[in-house]
Amino acid sequence: PRPDAGPGASGYSQSTSWAWAAKPGIIALRPLTLSDLMSGSFAALRRNPKVLFGYTILIMAIVALVNGLAVFIPFYSLMSLSESTSDPQASYSDVLASSSLSLISMLLGYVVLFLATFLGAALINGVLSVTVSQMVIGTKITFGQAWSMVRGRLLPMIGASFLLFLIIAIPMILWAVGFLAMLIQGIESDIAYSLAGVMFLIGLPLLLALYSLSVRFLYAPICAVLEHKGPIQSLKRSWTLTSGAFWMTLGRVLLIGVVCGVIINIISTLISVIVMGAGFAFLSSASFDDPNTAWSFVVLLIITSALQTLVYSLVLPIMSAYQTLMYVDQKIRKENFAIVLAQASQGRG
Repeated sequence: PRPDAGPGASGYSQSTSWAWAAKPGIIALRPLTLSDLMSGSFAALRRNPKVLFGYTILIMAIVALVNGLAVFIPFYSLMSLSESTSDPQASYSDVLASSSLSLISMLLGYVVLFLATFLGAALINGVLSVTVSQMVIGTKITFGQAWSMVRGRLLPMIGASFLLFLIIAIPMILWAVGFLAMLIQGIESDIAYSLAGVMFLIGLPLLLALYSLSVRFLYAPICAVLEHKGPIQSLKRSWTLTSGAFWMTLGRVLLIGVVCGVIINIISTLISVIVMGAGFAFLSSASFDDPNTAWSFVVLLIITSALQTLVYSLVLPIMSAYQTLMYVDQKIRKENFAIVLAQASQGRG
């Protein structure tokens, strides 16, 4: 039996006693505390590091490779543009063609960067959420088993994630365009300048409102995978789960954000010190007249990107496990999901 049975599947009263609190897997089957969420997340990492860490590192390595190409191609175009503009024999049409190519390559680079990161995160969250949900009932699955459970849900999960992105991004883009337009017009008009000030003041409340929406829709991608719902239904389901639990959800999200942020900053600082030391050592002996110097900087940038990818590969499983356990906890609190989990754990195998 799957631990992702639909809401209300148990049909039990909300007054269920939690004294028994069976623990077939990484958490006790009762409402979870912050300590339970953290210990459960790290227990998941200890019990199945091959899937949680190995798969994450694999996907992030592919993303880093694609992102490296996305950085390299615009850089190569800029180098070609620099050569064209410095060549006294180059015609205006040659320079214009190089400029157009550089602009297009930069735009394509950013698009590829976004798509690779977005799809990589979706693939990681899907497999990890399934893996962690199975460990809740004491089942340790392989990557092949996790993938077989996720592959049919990839499009709905990506759709839910993309809808959430649009909900957050479109208002911010409209605000930024409006603010910049008013600011530019304000050079010639005091009224437009005043409107730019109003737009600026609107920015903070808008940011808070959009962040609140992201909290309410936090479980949408998980619902798309574990509850087999479509993108819109997943958003509605997440809204229902977080109804009446916004502040608790917000506090928990902020906590894991701080924990992961501290881990990232500590490791990133060590990496930065090493990379900066290597960079200074290189600069002290480099000749800026040598064209190979620029390419050496590209190599250094790629190495830095690879190391940063490794850092995020260590943190993403923690975040994913934590959010999956938050989802399970919310279903336990609102729908007596512990009964379903207990039955699934007894019938597994």
